[in-house]
Amino acid sequence: MAVFALVDSGMIAVDHLLTDILTRDDQFVSELADHLLRASGKRLRPALVLLAGQFGTAYSTGVLERVAAGVELIHMATLIHDDIIDDAALRRGVASVKHQFGNTVAVLAGDYLFARAFQLFASVPDQRVMAEAADVVGVMCAGEIRQYLDQGRIPSEAAYLRRIEAKTARFLESSCRLGAMAGGVEGEAVEFLARFGHDIGMAFQIVDDLLDWSTGAERLGKSVGEDIAHGVFTLPIIYARSVPGMRQEVDDYLSLEGGPPLNAMRGALERSGALEYARARAAEYIRAGRQALAELPPAAARVALEELAAFVVSRDH
Repeated sequence: MAVFALVDSGMIAVDHLLTDILTRDDQFVSELADHLLRASGKRLRPALVLLAGQFGTAYSTGVLERVAAGVELIHMATLIHDDIIDDAALRRGVASVKHQFGNTVAVLAGDYLFARAFQLFASVPDQRVMAEAADVVGVMCAGEIRQYLDQGRIPSEAAYLRRIEAKTARFLESSCRLGAMAGGVEGEAVEFLARFGHDIGMAFQIVDDLLDWSTGAERLGKSVGEDIAHGVFTLPIIYARSVPGMRQEVDDYLSLEGGPPLNAMRGALERSGALEYARARAAEYIRAGRQALAELPPAAARVALEELAAFVVSRDH
């Protein structure tokens, strides 16, 4: 993405490192790695690591790149395991690992990526990096467990926000904190960067849930309506049910055998103002993230993070 131009060389190095790590073992692992790399996404998390590290005074590009690659490996592992849980056939327009290779290989592939990620973190002199990475993986797993146990229940907005904080925002927060640690950032700047990561993570997930209703499957790279099919209800549904006169219509659609008619449900969400509400909530988090950024010294990396915040709330895929 253009907003990552400042760290283009670092992102290229991270891609090379990922390719090297994922193709150094036997032939089947290399085939699996090629499939994973073709399904790779925006590389948002490693970019956050590299940008946060630039606020340090004596950072090593090699260390930052290893941490960034480790973060992306964790992300890839969680997506593979998500697809097993959701029985998803597509991941970013490419057949999911579970669909292509089966559940057993997918479980082991995710475990393999976690192992390789923590090898990279172990190579970093600052042991806080390993502790932070382990902590965020635990938080994400706990969030996934809670989501699984809550399937079929429509949560309050507060419960929804706690869920996306555990599943998404905490990882983006950690990406910024890991970059700051690896880059030698000192003092309050570490927490300002972490706060920015948390807030854009909240906005990112809200927009992601919004796009499930405003963008087609081809552009999303996944099936529309997957969340509802698995009994997971997001902010547009939660808000629409709170609007006078809308709850019964939404609940009637949700109760239909085979799931709600997507076009009819989309129409109900539009009439209720739920889609506009979700985008406004995402914008609130973006504003909070920008306030955290404003506490950091002027720098090219700060400009890049500001541009990233604008992209998160305006993206359409």
